Amino acid sequence: MKQRLSDADYQQLFRQLLTGVSQGWNSEQVFQHLGHRMNDRYFKAWLREYGKRLRKLPEADHQLASQLVRLSRVGCGELGEIAAEIGRDLLIKPAGKGEEVAAVEPRKRVSAETSPQESISSIENSDSDQAQAWFNRGNQQIDAGDFLGAVASYDKAIQIKPDFYRAWYNRGNALDECGEYKQALESFEQVIKIKPDFHEALNYWGVTRNKLGEYEYAIASFDKAIQIKPNDHKAWLNRGDTAGNSRHDNPEAATILQFQFPNTSPILPNPDLTQRGYEGALLSYQEGLKHCPQDTHPEGWGQLHQAIGYAHYEQGKYQRNYRDYWRQAVTEYHQALITLTPDAYPELHLEVIQNLIRVLLGLNQHTEAKEWRNQGLKVFQTLLNSQKSTFQKRRLQAKFFSFSQMRVDVLVEEGEPILALETAETNKNLYLTWILDARKETTLSPDYRQIQSLTHPTTAIVYWHLSPNALTTFIIKHNSENPIIIDVPLSASGEVRGIKPLEDWIKTWDESYQEYRKNPLPPSCEKGKQELAQSWQDNLAKLLEELQHILSIPAILTQLNPESITNPTPQIQNLILIPHRDLHRFPLHALFPDTFTITYLPSAQIGLNLNNRGEIQPILPLQVDYPPHENCGKLTSAVIESAAIAQLFPNSQRISGEQATKTTVTNALNGNYTIFHFSGHGTYDHETPKNSALLLNYQDKLTINDIRQLCLNSYHLVTLAACETAITGRETIEKDYVGLVSAFVYQGVSHVLSTLWTIPDNISSLLFMVYFYWQLKKGKPPVVALAKAQKWLKNLTYQELALYYQEISQQLPEEENNLRPKIRDELGKIRDMEPDKHQEKPFQHPYYWAAFTITGAPPDNP
Repeated sequence: MKQRLSDADYQQLFRQLLTGVSQGWNSEQVFQHLGHRMNDRYFKAWLREYGKRLRKLPEADHQLASQLVRLSRVGCGELGEIAAEIGRDLLIKPAGKGEEVAAVEPRKRVSAETSPQESISSIENSDSDQAQAWFNRGNQQIDAGDFLGAVASYDKAIQIKPDFYRAWYNRGNALDECGEYKQALESFEQVIKIKPDFHEALNYWGVTRNKLGEYEYAIASFDKAIQIKPNDHKAWLNRGDTAGNSRHDNPEAATILQFQFPNTSPILPNPDLTQRGYEGALLSYQEGLKHCPQDTHPEGWGQLHQAIGYAHYEQGKYQRNYRDYWRQAVTEYHQALITLTPDAYPELHLEVIQNLIRVLLGLNQHTEAKEWRNQGLKVFQTLLNSQKSTFQKRRLQAKFFSFSQMRVDVLVEEGEPILALETAETNKNLYLTWILDARKETTLSPDYRQIQSLTHPTTAIVYWHLSPNALTTFIIKHNSENPIIIDVPLSASGEVRGIKPLEDWIKTWDESYQEYRKNPLPPSCEKGKQELAQSWQDNLAKLLEELQHILSIPAILTQLNPESITNPTPQIQNLILIPHRDLHRFPLHALFPDTFTITYLPSAQIGLNLNNRGEIQPILPLQVDYPPHENCGKLTSAVIESAAIAQLFPNSQRISGEQATKTTVTNALNGNYTIFHFSGHGTYDHETPKNSALLLNYQDKLTINDIRQLCLNSYHLVTLAACETAITGRETIEKDYVGLVSAFVYQGVSHVLSTLWTIPDNISSLLFMVYFYWQLKKGKPPVVALAKAQKWLKNLTYQELALYYQEISQQLPEEENNLRPKIRDELGKIRDMEPDKHQEKPFQHPYYWAAFTITGAPPDNP
């Protein structure tokens, strides 16, 4: 039993801890300082009482507050979480000082006695003090999530004190959070030049190189960091992760790195660590364990075992004898849990449990997986309840979304469909708000009746939810007392199959789609070739048929429109699809008969926020056409497409090519337009979704963060054409989809038309877009215009197409020279065909029409 210390002793212990962390202590040094006091309940109780006294003060010492927040980042377990919670509460108070603060943090310099704002404005301060004040301010901005503001503050500090290596280091971390990896590298490089033995900078220089795919340079950097500090478990973890990504060893990387940083010590080659891939990752982690023993480095020892387990799991996913690998993973995860206990490291403990549950389910050990699920839910809830800061609670909810997802499973098992649906919707809105509006204090989420208000006798919602071990489908119909839950199909042996069939299907889709992206050609026309082909585009129809079965679409259709002679009800004609996680990446609308008019929503709450304005009046388009971005190919079809739309709407404003800078596009978007049509490239950032962007002129881009600053309520429609702007990337989405489409509807755009895959330089995209906009011009709402365009395109014959070309050609001005040559060429191809081919439907394959999706306000109820 731990002996209770006096309050004065606890205060002295904590003061020493703060001083050490401010000087750069890592988790091992913290552990050595605190020892068994890290889990001392009396120490935690003292800290909570101390926090209460600080919260009562009218002002707060913001430097102390930032130090308290940083304690949670260096492995102090629950003690660090309590301190961080106190620190965040203090940061929202006015800056100042008080007796309580002075009693804990002795003042040694001017900047520690005054707030950063006071230090900056004081003429009498020395340059060093002013630099320190800007540095402190940057730290506070990072703690509050204002990374761009932090960069600006660090720039001020560096301007005053160019060799302020910690300011350079924190600047690099802030830029990394913003997705500005190249600028982050430059900051870390400055640190290494100023202080060659600062191993943290070498470590993060390697992390950033890894994100850029420069694996061998990253490994060389980790090796330098490890040479300075051999027991830095984070560097060993990063080395193993990067070695797993790399295909082969490149000794020249170390030589080039040494040339770049001549003041650092040369790397001593280790012949045992030259392997790459799965074996290379394992060797790195195992070598790290030699330097991070269990008794002195409990956090690092546990995390290295966790990493070994994850390496086994990932390798097993691609092997026939996957069970052998996954059993090894289970063993390693249990090892990790020896030191990563819920008391000492609650967050790391939950991370391991998440991994363990996933592999147990893969081994069909459902009983043990449920036991760990229930244990994890208890730890997660306890951790969540201990947080008083809204920001901290939301951070934890975003980090451990799988436990929130598993809570939905528990409610379904307990026969609570309404609570299960409401919990699933709350999870969605929490994550959407976390990514799109992190500073927002409250998250709105509707109850069942509010969700149901989106429906009508002819409109229903199909709502999917994925957890690590279950696929749940909710159907919400008008005036239905409870949501209908669709049972998961059984396997041939009669066992519930869970989520694995969907995961296997996604893996097949991703592998074949990545091959398609290397050589994006349309489906084969000749039957013989079609039978032999294994390409994604040729197998698309078959893949969708398989997905239709996995998602139980026939059962959904039966529930939507049950056949009943005694109790006839209006037929469902409109569907609102609300996918979850990876399901956002696939054309779910193509799984339903084309008798339905279908729209998507990121969440029901966003649907409730949107205003369905029906017919677009007036039609005032803003077009941004084919901006040339670095490392992106030219979109030839986009030129013709934009010209065609401009012919339909002569009053459109066009920003073309190099004119499409960020400043020009942002200023234009703030105008009173009703349609924004973007023809160009887009990106999705899987690691940091808020950095997903539309690519503009050369290095310029319009990110989700930028979109969030715009007022877009006047826009009825945003069209994101010619790029995979609706797709979220090939990486598995474990939380939920938040991409460009979500950002636009979150900002109030009624509808967003986007594409799930590229159809490069094919006339079908041009035909689709022109027909879609033609329907808008005739007064059709966007959802109806999309449904009509898809049905028209897939049923269009060559004979009808020739007549359509002739009609368009007659309406074009004589001086038009973009669209007219293309139409002339296409007409010539049809005239040269054999007459018996004129009734063929060239675009019937889902490849041509299923890529287009519309997200936004549900169809108007009659």
